[in-house]
Amino acid sequence: MSEYKDPFIIAGKELKSRLIVGTGKYRTFEEMEKALEISGADLVTVSVRRVDLNAKNKESLLHYIDLKKYQLLPNTAGCYTAE
Repeated sequence: MSEYKDPFIIAGKELKSRLIVGTGKYRTFEEMEKALEISGADLVTVSVRRVDLNAKNKESLLHYIDLKKYQLLPNTAGCYTAE
């Protein structure tokens, strides 16, 4: 991996990696979780259409993303209303 002289800072947070990884297109949440780990990325995009914040007992994409390790970048693509 290349070393950069300038820090990579987004929204006041310094990130170690300049790689931004998406959470879509994986066959399973477990596959996504492994891919995120292997990538070394600090910033992960999440489609707001795929996340139900009210579904506490159902399996969710967010159950597989370590929020202590990754910063989330919401992706609103495909959303037509605030709902």
